[in-house]
Amino acid sequence: MRIAHLIITYTNPEQTERMIRRMHHPDFDFYIHVDAKLPISSHKALTAIPNVYLIKNRIKVQWAAYSTMQAIFNSLQEILNSARSYDFISLMSGQDYPIKSAQYMQEFFAERRGKLLLKYRSFEGDWEEAFQRVNRYHLTNYQFKGQYRLQQMINFLVKRVVPRLSFYGSSMFWAISPEAAEYVLERVDRNKKLKRFFHFTWGSDEFLVQTILMNSPFASQISNENCHYYEHPPKTPSPKIFTTDDFSNIISSDRIYARKFDIAKDSFILDKIDQQLHQPIDMLTEGEWKAKIV
Repeated sequence: MRIAHLIITYTNPEQTERMIRRMHHPDFDFYIHVDAKLPISSHKALTAIPNVYLIKNRIKVQWAAYSTMQAIFNSLQEILNSARSYDFISLMSGQDYPIKSAQYMQEFFAERRGKLLLKYRSFEGDWEEAFQRVNRYHLTNYQFKGQYRLQQMINFLVKRVVPRLSFYGSSMFWAISPEAAEYVLERVDRNKKLKRFFHFTWGSDEFLVQTILMNSPFASQISNENCHYYEHPPKTPSPKIFTTDDFSNIISSDRIYARKFDIAKDSFILDKIDQQLHQPIDMLTEGEWKAKIV
């Protein structure tokens, strides 16, 4: 099984390096989209690791904005343009960490060959509050004085026309085939009308891919799961940042990655995971990092 791991990150490059080295395998490639708010040099040293590639067409990502999807689309296009053959493209963040061995990951994906791993629930009847993400105009992709007042005025004056789609969403993370990725790119990124619609939604990264694929010929291939273990407390904007107190829950999961981690807050949790997997990691030294960042 050959896997392209697409990592969308704006965080600590040393943490990303540790994640990649823990996952390293001859059949795994890593494509890293570094938020354009950061200099690309901050992560350049990662290319010293075999099978690691930095995405060239980078985007400044805003939280809950369409820019997240544009960063993913640009990255998918570069993966497809590479002409390398993959069974899955797996979306990750720079704050993920593997909780299983590379061999277990291979078996995990092999058991799901031909499936699209995509958590979803229907807006209608199950996630009704999510309709406000699509039936109102959102200017989240912009930053200017008075934007929220303007947004309110637009929604007061204009009734939004919503495409005839059944909407689905959940976690932004998934593992899909290159063929499914190409379908989403063709349906949205190369379709001005539909792209414009999603551009003015809120948190499209949590429902765009699910919605497009659930309304497509690929729907029958979708398995309602993804690769991640995470905990998202109610009424909070982001998943919990794990600490050593969460070790038992993390390691007992049947998923292959967990999120979120922050080595500045608790690096010992990663040490415990490494000990559980019995695999040492050959990290770059601080001096090697400085030598490679030019």
